[in-house]
Amino acid sequence: MTRTWSESKERSNTFTLKLICWLALHTSRGFARILLYPITLYFLMTSPRVRKASVNYLRRVYSKSPGLNDVAKHIFWFAATILDRVYFITDQPDQFEIEIFGNDILDGYTKDRRSCMLLGAHLGSFEALRSLGINRSNLKLKVMMYHEHNAMMMRVLDSLNPKLAASIINLADDNALLKMKEAVDQGEHIGMLADRCSEEKFCNCELLGDPVRMPTGPLSIACIIHAPVLLFFPLYLGKNKYALYIEELSGPLDLARNKRDRVIADLMQKYTDRLEHYIRISPLNWFNFYDYWADEEN
Repeated sequence: MTRTWSESKERSNTFTLKLICWLALHTSRGFARILLYPITLYFLMTSPRVRKASVNYLRRVYSKSPGLNDVAKHIFWFAATILDRVYFITDQPDQFEIEIFGNDILDGYTKDRRSCMLLGAHLGSFEALRSLGINRSNLKLKVMMYHEHNAMMMRVLDSLNPKLAASIINLADDNALLKMKEAVDQGEHIGMLADRCSEEKFCNCELLGDPVRMPTGPLSIACIIHAPVLLFFPLYLGKNKYALYIEELSGPLDLARNKRDRVIADLMQKYTDRLEHYIRISPLNWFNFYDYWADEEN
């Protein structure tokens, strides 16, 4: 089974993705959601890696052995958020009921023109935050991500809204940190997902009762730019409902080198604790379909 997320491969094709996008944009959301059932069945039947990752996760969060129906629901929710990305990207917020908790926290930084780092996870729909950044002219947001992973999907989705695509800083780019610094100097916020470890630098944390590796890179970047750190978790609640939670993790990080590793490790465990909190609010929002806890190595 795939040990790291970067080793997993796309299981789609450009024609299928474009067809789904076309149906989403030229029919109703209700009609387009009918496609989610055969898509769910396809992955349920043809991807043992996805099934096993889902089972390993769900048995931790439910404290029991999940059945095939539980796994199917898990895959269905993932497919539902992928479909909804089309509507978020093409500026159709009226398709959804979105409740935002902690909006005053982010608005405070924006009003004062202070940059911050927003850390999220592969929990729910990141597009809900990206769409919020584009649709509110006073909220300037740059997103740091590895564009090459799921590159086919990214190309198709980015073509729907070039303005949104321009807000991405590719972490694989040699000039990524320079672009990030320029964004911060211009008063923009930086958004990153911090729950997948693809680097040598990591710290050991505990999630759902078992040890996991968490990347220290995002908080190291926050130290470099002396930025305060906020957390965001945009949860899909079923049908057309989303809840976006924003909270503070820390103030500006300006740490002496001899204290940096310990402080970052403590903050990453705090981040992991909050991640677990929101996982338990809505377990089906977890979208890490690989050997996250290294079960295959044990």
